[in-house]
Amino acid sequence: MKSFFLMTVIGIFFFSCKKNQTEVISDDNIKEELILSDSISYTINGIKYICNDQYANGFSNKQVNIKPYSQELPNRDYAYSSGNTWWYGEKDSLLIEYNYQFSGDAFVKIGFTKKYNIAKLQEGSIGYEPINGFQLATGPQQFITDYARENKTSGVFLSISSQTEESLFSYIPTRSMTKPAQLNNNIQDDSKFTILKFEKLDGNFFLLEAEFELNGYTENNKKYRIKDGFIRLISTFKHF
Repeated sequence: MKSFFLMTVIGIFFFSCKKNQTEVISDDNIKEELILSDSISYTINGIKYICNDQYANGFSNKQVNIKPYSQELPNRDYAYSSGNTWWYGEKDSLLIEYNYQFSGDAFVKIGFTKKYNIAKLQEGSIGYEPINGFQLATGPQQFITDYARENKTSGVFLSISSQTEESLFSYIPTRSMTKPAQLNNNIQDDSKFTILKFEKLDGNFFLLEAEFELNGYTENNKKYRIKDGFIRLISTFKHF
């Protein structure tokens, strides 16, 4: 397996053209014709934040259910390494991630992840993607609270940063695998992320609308409540 597990590819768009025509129409132009703009908003301590500039998007493959080993495994790519410890995930599965970055009153990164068996994926020049496309169901979603750590589960993640406030994370903020996490995977048990719409539009785009309320944690594990969250996003959820 090629080393695509930690690869993140940002801002790649594809172009399409009609048969027997020389005009090339970019996905960006199709998206502009859809009128709706991407945006994310929320409140913290009664203050409303609006971010309506979706300036970047990313795609990555990550290992799942990652565990430590005292020696390197033959013919395997590790997810992390430190000293004499190597961390490996399941050899027959991957976590597929699509993420989107917004700016405005703050900088927000939101990501959607799903676990797939390798047999359900196809390999392209930049990684693996689902053979039948990346589909999201309407209704409640779970948060991936061990994102960028063990990746035992899948779901939504969110991070918020600004120049004046501490960064907030929906997942355990301790990223180093050598340090024990002071938080556990129950940190979002009283939170919600509900997809209201996931509709196919022209040009193979999808419209996603969702509402959310969750806990945001600083790197010092201080908790803030993020309320009245709403996101509108148009994407192909595809990078081949």
